[in-house]
Amino acid sequence: MRDLRDMFVIARREFLERVKSKWFVVITLLGPIGMVAMVLVPALLAARSAEGAKVEIVDKTGVIGKPLADGLGVARWSTTIVSPETPDQTELDRIRDKQINGFITIPADALDGGKIVYRGDNGSNQSVGLIIRQVVDVIVQTERGRRIGVPPDKLAAVLQRANFESQQTSGKAQGASAMGSFLIAYFLAFILYMVITLYGVGVMRSVVQEKTSRVMELMVATVKPRSLMAGKILGVGTAGLIQIVVWLGMAVVTMAYRQQLLGWFGVTSSGPGLPPISLDAAVLVVVYFVLGFFFYAALYAAVGAMVSSEQDTQQVQMPVTMLMVIGIVCAPMISSDPRGAAAAIMTMVPMWSSMLMPMRYVLGAASLGEVAISLGILVLSMLVMVAAAAKIYRVGVLMYGKRPGFGELVRWLRY
Repeated sequence: MRDLRDMFVIARREFLERVKSKWFVVITLLGPIGMVAMVLVPALLAARSAEGAKVEIVDKTGVIGKPLADGLGVARWSTTIVSPETPDQTELDRIRDKQINGFITIPADALDGGKIVYRGDNGSNQSVGLIIRQVVDVIVQTERGRRIGVPPDKLAAVLQRANFESQQTSGKAQGASAMGSFLIAYFLAFILYMVITLYGVGVMRSVVQEKTSRVMELMVATVKPRSLMAGKILGVGTAGLIQIVVWLGMAVVTMAYRQQLLGWFGVTSSGPGLPPISLDAAVLVVVYFVLGFFFYAALYAAVGAMVSSEQDTQQVQMPVTMLMVIGIVCAPMISSDPRGAAAAIMTMVPMWSSMLMPMRYVLGAASLGEVAISLGILVLSMLVMVAAAAKIYRVGVLMYGKRPGFGELVRWLRY
């Protein structure tokens, strides 16, 4: 009973130490603002980034330049057709001097497969490339049709763009935007990775700071190391839980009222539609955060107990950090084939399931049975990890000087 009371006293101290920080309040409040910005900023940039671009056209065919200028004018670009003899260097100098944003070079054999090239200071803008590609495709195909004598009415019917959309579905429900589903799933995986890492490292630093200041010796004299470690993990984890719940709540509301939010800023076309975050997905994220945090926080606490200074933590924590990095790096593989064997295996491995299973679930590729198995494995692994970390922590918190080797760690685990 006393151990439990001591654990909650330590947890309360660690929790209050973090939530009373101004930075904690700022970051917690910035999260919801970031959720809104994630919806608004890409939509506003996509809607306005290409407007007003100043572009010159060097047309060596004599037939593509004028319709291309007219087509880009519809997109509110400022276009000028210059002499076909204009050297590239002249145009590059005009870009350098900020007189134009870019120029389009149309070779004489453009209708026969010659490469049409755009060079500009906004060339990395995906919207710019997409607009030019669409206009150029229509104009070149139209001119080719006219050259071989296709009637204008039939040519227009043939060149009309197909109405196509890619959707993500596992067959259990109507599909949602494929790109939108990927963005939401990847966002959830990244948030879990970021928060678990941030607060796991917070546990490690708390242990190291108390060791270096010799406060640990006084604390261990009154509190058992096991209660001390559990209290630190519980207190720090509760602070992280508050943040992730606030962020998730705002994400759910933002996604649910996304169209209304965009409407307030006069944006109607916003790229891929982002599906709403369902309540069950949000609950699953919270559950996986709690279990994943305890799993990794125990590892980080053990790392903190093994070292004697902040400098030593940089190297010792690297294997733990790399485990998490592997998971987030593999996230695109999960999204590309969420029902594949690799995705199924990785979302069962406890080192990565806390980040990847919510992602797979949002994509509709994980059944409730698979989620239950994944949670069961994670719970058992977390209990084993906490027990092992507690043994290392019990011995390591009062050890100073040289870091323990692998053999010594094994001996600690046998105590």
